[in-house]
Amino acid sequence: MKKIALFVMLVALLALGANAVQISSPTLGDDNQDRVSNVVTTFTITNNGTVNLTDISLSKSAGAEASKYNLAFTSVPDLAPGASATVTMNGTIPLNHPGVDKNLKETSIKIGAITVTGTAGNAQEIATADVNMQAINQFRIKRARVDCGSKSESVDDGDEVKNLKPGFDCTLEIEIENNFDDDDRDNQKIGDIEFTSIDFDIESSDNDIDIDEDNDVDDLDADDEDVITADIEIDDDADDGTVRIEVEISARDENGALHGEAFDFRLEIDRLTHDIQIRRIDLSPSAVSNCGASTAKVDISLLNQGKRDEDDAAVEVIVDSLAFREKIENIELDEDDSTAVSFTILVPADTKEGVTRVEVRTYFDSLALSNSGSVELLIKECEEDGEDEAPSQSSSQSMNDQQQTSVVVPQAPITPTAGQSQAAPKKDSSFTESKAYVAMLAVLSVLIAAGIVALVVLLVRKKQA
Repeated sequence: MKKIALFVMLVALLALGANAVQISSPTLGDDNQDRVSNVVTTFTITNNGTVNLTDISLSKSAGAEASKYNLAFTSVPDLAPGASATVTMNGTIPLNHPGVDKNLKETSIKIGAITVTGTAGNAQEIATADVNMQAINQFRIKRARVDCGSKSESVDDGDEVKNLKPGFDCTLEIEIENNFDDDDRDNQKIGDIEFTSIDFDIESSDNDIDIDEDNDVDDLDADDEDVITADIEIDDDADDGTVRIEVEISARDENGALHGEAFDFRLEIDRLTHDIQIRRIDLSPSAVSNCGASTAKVDISLLNQGKRDEDDAAVEVIVDSLAFREKIENIELDEDDSTAVSFTILVPADTKEGVTRVEVRTYFDSLALSNSGSVELLIKECEEDGEDEAPSQSSSQSMNDQQQTSVVVPQAPITPTAGQSQAAPKKDSSFTESKAYVAMLAVLSVLIAAGIVALVVLLVRKKQA
């Protein structure tokens, strides 16, 4: 019995506390509304009480009373119990009203409040509602594209770019546009409006992703387009999984109104169980002469990007045209560890001139192929009339620098262009190797011999005398 009495009391208290008057929350404008005056909307006032509601009035507060909005309402008639009235509100959407909220979402924004006051019997009834306003967002992301090596995909909000590997370097390219008309019709100030500042922010949900923004777009004219880019680098030791990339681009027009758009997409990083990457191949020199036997050194940088430690990795260098094939085995590489190995390729004299491919292969468990890459070695024809002048030390160093091979992309063999060929040293000739020098020696020999004979004859004559 006590529980029933308590329930009845609670219901009575709720009835006493409930407002007899109720007001809906009006929104002026929508996502396609220009910033102009005389925009109209409606809202509803309802009498929830048991007696007539009279002397109904409306007031503005909390910012809605600002003159820039110029809000006005139609009058409200008395309301019988349970009756409702539709009220018309008109006003101005100012030129600086945002097209998006602080999260760059296209939505209505609260500008203040309205209060309805009425008399029900001997009591005053009051209710308050938010006043919202919305204007068009004229900044648009036309399209976005992610390029990761040979992989290129368009991305929209919520999309996922799959099968990316640790160590990939990607580029995000975003085309943006100003949707304001380039003609201000009837001087309404709803066209020919420039974005005077553009802010670009891109964030990753994981520290394994490094992002470098490249926003050199400062402004954007009406009905114009431009491109914003960002470099996205996936760390060599990035873990398996999906990384969320959040992009926000906001712009303020010349009237101070905020516009913008935000979207996010995901990068799926997929580590193979075994993945012995060829990170770099350096060939030095990249060009040799076939005048005589020579050698070329191949330096290879390796990285274990697989999910497991490797106890029996191997790397092999193959040059079919030179019948060269050499393999280094029993390489131990823990996950994310790197190492370097070197090979020396013998190039016999009189090897056929031209470009020959130097192929590099990596293996796990010594035999299972993991990755491959290649560089090119240039075999130069021997010149019959003598060789070129020997380069200076600084020139030689510069040419060697140009012969270094760039990083080999994982799973995609790279064939770098051979560096500049180095001139073979020219053999210096001296006077002692010339025919004139030989002839002079012959003449001197004859003269010396004649002098010795003359001296002997002279000595003999003196003894006889």
